Amino acid sequence: MSHRPWIRLTALLGIAALPALAGWARQGARPPAELYWPEWRGPLGTGASPTADPPTTWSEIRSVAWKVKLPGSGTSSPIVWGDRIFVQTAVPVAGPGIPQAPEAEPGQAAPPGRRGGRGGAAPAQPHAFTLLCIDRSTGRTLWQRVARQEVPHEGHHPDHGFSSHSPVTDGQQVYAYFGSRGLHCFGMDGSRRWSKDLGRMRTKMAFGEGSSPTLHDGILVVNWDHEGEDFIVALDARTGQERWRQARDEDTSWATPLVVRHGGRAQVVTSATRRIRSYDLASGRLLWECAGMTANTIPTPVADAGTVYATSGFRGSALLAIRLGREGSLT
Repeated sequence: MSHRPWIRLTALLGIAALPALAGWARQGARPPAELYWPEWRGPLGTGASPTADPPTTWSEIRSVAWKVKLPGSGTSSPIVWGDRIFVQTAVPVAGPGIPQAPEAEPGQAAPPGRRGGRGGAAPAQPHAFTLLCIDRSTGRTLWQRVARQEVPHEGHHPDHGFSSHSPVTDGQQVYAYFGSRGLHCFGMDGSRRWSKDLGRMRTKMAFGEGSSPTLHDGILVVNWDHEGEDFIVALDARTGQERWRQARDEDTSWATPLVVRHGGRAQVVTSATRRIRSYDLASGRLLWECAGMTANTIPTPVADAGTVYATSGFRGSALLAIRLGREGSLT
């Protein structure tokens, strides 16, 4: 199955809210993050904006300012800051010295790499893991940077892809995360600032990777739940240096961490199969934990002023509402 239609769709969805963003851009050169869409699920981590009024319907010609075809494939969601849109993609590489990998003939050995789950192919072709910067007004590509190029070490589910993580920005730098292909920081002009390799994931059933980083108060947080040694890590967004790291005991999860502020303290909430946990953003100390979700936890938790909500639905169903303010085991 081709993933190309999906990445065209994310580009289209990203520009559907442009009329609202255009008005905000006129308010000043450095507006607060709440006026834009700086990371996965927006400024509040809920999929909603407190100030936006985007169109709710569109077609090939209605409520669409422009539409562009993006290289490669993926399901990365676009983010928006000022007059720029950022999106990630994985571009198959073929050329002199890098031939297109042929399909294995019946009876022959499969190509290198672990096969993807549910019949997904084993990767054999190099991919350029790429960050694109697009002009919000015209759709013109301002710059694109290859963060890393390699043959992925394992495949993915047929409905998945190699570029499912979403970037994040603070308006000064943009952070492109490709999981096993590293976390990469670029200036808003496309200059590379730093890169961090976190290792290689081995996902359950080789379904592929998908959790995105989150950014708060100059701290980047990445959750690394897979079939090996799990951890959650916080990095200094400016330098890429580790602030703290905590080991975890989890199955593969795809949920993005959520930062919530309660009682004057920022905490990082993670949703996973065995436990839902919260860590102090500044120190990494485990604040509280409670019963976990079903297998293959994918949904990112959400929160209101005093409660975190977590859900999952593979091989069962689970929904928890967790009141903030307590510590220790809540189960």
